Amino acid sequence: MGESDGTQQAIQLIDEQKRFHADVLAHFKEWIGHRDVGLNYHVIAVFGSQSSGKSTLLNTLFNTSFDTMDAQFRRQQTTKGIWLAHTNHVNTVTESTAKGSDLFVLDVEGSDGAERGEDQDFERKAALFAIAVSEVLIVNMWEQQIGLYQGNNMALLKTVFEVNLSLFGKNRNGHKVLLLFVIRDHVGLTPMSSLSESLVSELEKIWSELSKPTECSEALLTDFFDLEFVGLAHKLLQPKEFENDVRALGDHFVFENRSSYYFKPAYHHRLPLEGWTIYSQNCWEQIENNKDLDLPTQQILVSRFKTEEIADEALKNFSANYHESIEPMIDDKDKLIRAMKKLRESCLDEYDRQASRYLETEYLEKRQGLQKNMVSKFTATVGEFLTNFSNSLLKATRAAIEDKNSNKSFAERSEASQLSTKEKFAGVVEEFSKEEFISSPGELTCDFENDLLKEVEELREKEITAIMTRAKKTITLTIKDTTISLLSHPELDVWDKVMEMFESTIKESIHKFMEDNGEYNFRVGLSSEQNDKLVRQIYHTGWHLLNVTVHDYLKEDTVVGILRDRFESKFRYDDSGSPRLWKSEEEIDQAFRVAKGHALEVLGVLSLAATSDNVEIIAKFDDCEDEEDEFYKDDVGIYHSKRFAHILNEIQKEKVLQQFRRQINVTVLDSKRSILKSTTSIPVWIYVIIVILGWNEFMMIIRNPLFVTLTLILAVGFYFVNKFGLWGPVYSVAQSAVGETRNTIKEKLRSLVLDEHERKPVAVAESLEMKDMSKNNEL
Repeated sequence: MGESDGTQQAIQLIDEQKRFHADVLAHFKEWIGHRDVGLNYHVIAVFGSQSSGKSTLLNTLFNTSFDTMDAQFRRQQTTKGIWLAHTNHVNTVTESTAKGSDLFVLDVEGSDGAERGEDQDFERKAALFAIAVSEVLIVNMWEQQIGLYQGNNMALLKTVFEVNLSLFGKNRNGHKVLLLFVIRDHVGLTPMSSLSESLVSELEKIWSELSKPTECSEALLTDFFDLEFVGLAHKLLQPKEFENDVRALGDHFVFENRSSYYFKPAYHHRLPLEGWTIYSQNCWEQIENNKDLDLPTQQILVSRFKTEEIADEALKNFSANYHESIEPMIDDKDKLIRAMKKLRESCLDEYDRQASRYLETEYLEKRQGLQKNMVSKFTATVGEFLTNFSNSLLKATRAAIEDKNSNKSFAERSEASQLSTKEKFAGVVEEFSKEEFISSPGELTCDFENDLLKEVEELREKEITAIMTRAKKTITLTIKDTTISLLSHPELDVWDKVMEMFESTIKESIHKFMEDNGEYNFRVGLSSEQNDKLVRQIYHTGWHLLNVTVHDYLKEDTVVGILRDRFESKFRYDDSGSPRLWKSEEEIDQAFRVAKGHALEVLGVLSLAATSDNVEIIAKFDDCEDEEDEFYKDDVGIYHSKRFAHILNEIQKEKVLQQFRRQINVTVLDSKRSILKSTTSIPVWIYVIIVILGWNEFMMIIRNPLFVTLTLILAVGFYFVNKFGLWGPVYSVAQSAVGETRNTIKEKLRSLVLDEHERKPVAVAESLEMKDMSKNNEL
């Protein structure tokens, strides 16, 4: 290798005879001097086709001295074996030659060289070695190579990945390698994002097809490699752009504080420099001498490439005819199966006719892959058919379960419908599975059964809701009306009657669901625990309704009204129900005391819900189970109990008593006033005074014949009108006379107003004529 001014000479780490350099460590010490490098070094390797400008790139980027090809002389192999150079000067944009960590650069012999011909064993081993020992592997390629299989070394990468996993996969311990794809002669016509997507897609496809060891079977490409992509302008046609692109690339190898810094800790082998030399030598010996290392021959690579190409073409033709052949049959199972069988046979015949000439292992492997690709296409079509089929089955199942004309219970209808539906679906899936048109029949069946279960559960919830609604309707109508009726006319045992009514109402609403053993079964497919839970919900609904009804009805004003009604019924009526006629105040006072006691005896009953034996009623499903949360305070500041039995507290009872006393006192006073009115009469001496004082007026009327006659006429008229019921006609005549009088007055007033209105225009007209005549005379 040559040497330039100020540049250290490179050494041949591995020569053409695959021999490892015997004294690498001595050269390392010569390059670094007496400095203690420790772990502060990095290893970079370049990999790519022969004559692709790898050495030129390294020399321009890292100021190394690798030999380069003279294109004007001839295109030939310049790098033979694997060469190693040291540098710590990198060309960057910020600085012309930035000094960074110690870098050791491997220039690997180009692949696909004419000098080696079919003997490609060394280039594969060299590429494998480069991946095994380096932190960053620069894959040098031209833009026009992207999309090719051999030209961009994808076949070689696949082999290297596979063998690398076999040799070193289980001992990586989190170690990764950065694959830096440097795309040469990138003129910018195709965006870098598009090129990188194409390369990533190819790499992921390669990785998915690898034969991985058991311990790496689930590993991903990104578990072992990171990917970066950089484009460089054309070196000859765009020299300035090429140099700027290389300098921009150099920034990634120098500036550690940038997020785009390439040397991440996960890439380093975590060995001192002396350890790395031993490690690299051991790697090469294992790659070169391992008897179990079975690198594929060129024949295998060709067979792999050609069978894959034929399989892709057959799959392409299959896909082109797929839609036209399958779409008309999508709703007919038998026709669909025949059409898919015909397409599959046609595709496999096309593949077998061309690919059977190559190695059998590669031919069968790609045939299996082709079948998998067709199955994935078939699975999508079968899934579409099964979706329509399952929708029709679910619709029929819903109709059968919701059939109210059936004499079977919901649970019986549901069980029979589910069994029939599952059998139908499983039979259709079995037909497709038998022809190997679907990859996971069990999963399809499981998904359908889950959908069926959801449908049945939805219908069950609907049925349960209907049962609850009917029960709630019955409970609401009975409990609310009966409770209010009992409490509006309370007796001392009113709560016994309320609870008896409550229990009978709840049992009546669900009596048809009771079985012979006394347990409840709503016949919707629930377990005994779920049935019991539903019964508790119905009871809870009843208790909640009873609680709301009682506490909403027995407010302070309502209780006062109830007490007043009891007082009135006892005070104003006797035991036979006849109204009382008071004769003395003592009788009123006696009745008042009896009626008041009769009314107040139920105040305690209406304040606290308790049975006749003084046991407080406790709701079985009361919302308030925590004693700490037993009371709440209203807007006025009064504390109330949240328990069902506590209706009125002491303050509320005192208010009720005050209003009740006030109202009954008014009643008593009115009764006593009525006694005074009935016993009061006009004294006789008043009549004597009236006769004496009015004697003269009385005699004057009797002595005047006109007054006497008029009085007689009016008296007789009044007598006959009243006797024969003529007040109606008299009233009508009087009303007609008054109406006529009113109309006459209106007409008179109207005529007066109109006459006045007509006279004014005539006067105005005459005045205007006089003025016109005077003007004419003047003229």
